[in-house]
Order: sequence, then C-alpha cells, then structure tokens
Amino acid sequence: MLATGYWFQEKEQNNYFPSPWPARNLLERIPEGEKVAVIGTSLSAIEVVLTLTSDGHFIRDDSDKMVYVPPANPRRFALYSRRGLLPKVRGKMGKYRNMFLTREKLESLIAKNRGYLTLEAVFQLLNSELEAAYGYEIDWKAVVSPTRPPAELLQQYLEDARHGDGPDGELVWETVLHQSFDMVREIYLKLSLKDRERFDKTYTSLFFTHAATQPAINAEKMLALMKCGLVEVFKLGRNYQFIKNNSKDGWEFIYQDSNGETKRDACRYVVNARGQAKSIQTDPSPLTKSLLKRGIVQNEETQAVQTENRHSNRSAKQPKTKLYTYKTGSMWIDPETHHVMRQASDNIPTKSKAIYAVGAMTRGQIIDASMAHGIVQSTARIANSWVDDLKKVKI
Repeated sequence: MLATGYWFQEKEQNNYFPSPWPARNLLERIPEGEKVAVIGTSLSAIEVVLTLTSDGHFIRDDSDKMVYVPPANPRRFALYSRRGLLPKVRGKMGKYRNMFLTREKLESLIAKNRGYLTLEAVFQLLNSELEAAYGYEIDWKAVVSPTRPPAELLQQYLEDARHGDGPDGELVWETVLHQSFDMVREIYLKLSLKDRERFDKTYTSLFFTHAATQPAINAEKMLALMKCGLVEVFKLGRNYQFIKNNSKDGWEFIYQDSNGETKRDACRYVVNARGQAKSIQTDPSPLTKSLLKRGIVQNEETQAVQTENRHSNRSAKQPKTKLYTYKTGSMWIDPETHHVMRQASDNIPTKSKAIYAVGAMTRGQIIDASMAHGIVQSTARIANSWVDDLKKVKI
C-alpha cells in the first residue's frame, strides 16, 4: 500500500518556507518585526498567522469584542490567494431537511445520464435546494465573487455564524451542504472527466471555502488582527507572478488590483500555506519517481466519450467514441478499492492486483483525500478489500 503522506518539493531556502509545519520552525526562523507573506487564505494560512502572533495575547474589551494586544515589535502579515477570500465561519445546524440535493435525486440523474453527472445538473439541485430553504432567489454572483473588503466579509461571516440566517438562529446554507457531505466524493467521481477538470480549475477553492469552515474563535482573532492593522488579505487573480527578487534580497508578488493597476508587493519572508501539491511529479521520493518512470503508476486518467457522427445514418450500429484524457497529476486508482490503475497498450485500463494507494497522492479522484475523515474512509475500503481476499484463501 502506497501511503507516503505529504511531500514538499522545495526545500526551505532564502527565507522561503514550503510548509507551515512544524510551527516551531516558523517561530524560530522568522524574527519579530518582519513582514511575512503567506501564500493562501485557507485554514492553514490562518494557522500560520495565529502561530506567529502567539507572542502577543488576545483579550475581550468591555463590549466583549476580541482585541489583540501585540508585543513590542510584532510581525505583520499579507495573505495572498487568487480569490482573496477567507473561509466561512462555522455556525449552528438547523432542522431543515433537503428535498432536492438528496441521494435519491442524484441516483436518478446518474441513471438517466448513463452513469454520469453534469456540473449543471448538480448546480441546479443545489440552487433549487437553497431557494426552497431560503424562500428567495440566490444571488450567485455575490457568492462567487463578493466585492466587499475582506475585513467586512469576515465580520459578516462571523455575525451570520453567531446569529444565523434562519428562523432558529441556524446557518441555512451550512445545514443544506452538511447533508450532502457524505455524497461529495461520489458526486465528484460521477462527473465526466471534462466536468471534473472544469470543477478543479474554477470551483475547488469556492467549495472548500464553504466546506472547510473555521471556528468562530479563530475568525474573531483574525478580525482583531485585521482591525489593528497587522493582517491584510489580497486578491491576486489568475494572472500573477511570484518571483525571487535578488536585488532586494526577498520575494515579489506581481498582480493587478481591482482597478487594473499593476502592483508589486515585496517581502523578505514567505510561507507557502496552500497545502499539498496535487501532482505526484513534485514528490521527491525515489520510490514515486521510480514508479512513474517505469509506468507502474500514472498521473492521468482516460475516459471513453461518445461523439456525434453527423455523417452517419440510422443504420450505424454504434456511435463513435474517443478517449478523453485528463492529467490530474494524482495517482490513478480504482476509487472503489484503491487499486492502482494504468492504461494498457490496447487503451484498456488495467487494475493492479497488488498495489494500492491512499492519501494526498489520490486527490485527483478523491476530493477529500487529504482530510482526516477521507483518509479513514479510503483506508477502510482497502482493509475491506484485503479481508475479502483473505476469505478466498483456502487454509
């Protein structure tokens, strides 16, 4: 079983930290008073900030608001990501029960669409569910591309989590999504490769902003740090550069702001908090490199897709098919058993009889591969497969 855990291609050098862990390393290596750039705005990025502000302390003022009391020479932070959005804040679950985004509805769609789901169909179920739960149309533009400043958005997230947006103080959208979490892996796997590629490029960060929420206490601390001017959040967009600036002995982010003006932000210390790289080609492990080189594993999937033949007549026996290839970067596996898969010379996928893979290296198919509950679920499937094999052995 291949279970190599996390890997980081780059080594720590020139004040660049390829990982937020171990936390003690950041505290020991980044001096007080320095400006720190953090790549990413997810939960790991928040952990970086809270780690490097632990030399101060948080208190509540007379109005019960969280306030940060900094040390004499505090570090300052700039968080960068393509969307510039912090995770939503975890709130209270409600009693609402889904009517549209249900397993029965999804299974019906899969049956009608020859074993697959489309992004559009899943979105329609989600939209119908939220509109039914809220009683009004959803402004998806505001959901996908909010325009308010990050501090204002975080304040709103916190207020929503505290007081809810439903009749009993619950978060309605979280109540709806939570009921679908046990189906997320299946939904992702049932998307065609083309739709899965589209989801990965466009919607992954939006999904995890709502799925991997932060506790209210962390949001309060981040908001206190933003209000006292120690933390800023920046949206890079898709077309940005991150370069080493040797003349300034540091690093630079080059991007366009909301007004279309080119910005160049310089910093001496950088922490990469984007999480695990998706491509196993970035894994420096000699084992992984050898498996790839020998073709025992591969980091792309293929799918037979039927195409329209405009010149065919009714007597044609079978519609034409072509192979759609998506280079996910992750190790290709059979998601039911986690056996390693590869493409044979005759273009027929073959399943390894003896090699399994689990964890971050399978993220191209297992959307929650890096999350604790996802690893438990995957490992359980492998264990069950082994037990089934043992039962077949005659003693």
